[in-house]
Amino acid sequence: MAAAEFASQLDIDPSLCFADDNGEVGDALGLEKGMKTMWNPPAVDNMMARNDETSLKALGEAYKSAADNIGIQKLAPENIKDTLRQGGTFVFKGDNLLLEHYDSKVGNNCDIEEILKVL
Repeated sequence: MAAAEFASQLDIDPSLCFADDNGEVGDALGLEKGMKTMWNPPAVDNMMARNDETSLKALGEAYKSAADNIGIQKLAPENIKDTLRQGGTFVFKGDNLLLEHYDSKVGNNCDIEEILKVL
């Protein structure tokens, strides 16, 4: 429900948004999790530096609208521990894995140039 609402707020194809209730996919992929992954001031600074005020404001407004529409409780996973999981970037062409990046901490996202290189 949250992923579909988020997609509608950003006006993107809902099939591009994924939710991982109970973190089963994250566990299978070996994604980092826990409090130790959440505090990374240099990475947060880098993340803020690569986004302009307009894009950050649009994202914030999308979250607020989604919360207003379905309620903040439905935006968060049932198990609050699932909010402490890092993500990753995985690009496939069919069954062939073209790019694999594991976010180790907040803001440690895959560089967009690396993604564009494999597309």
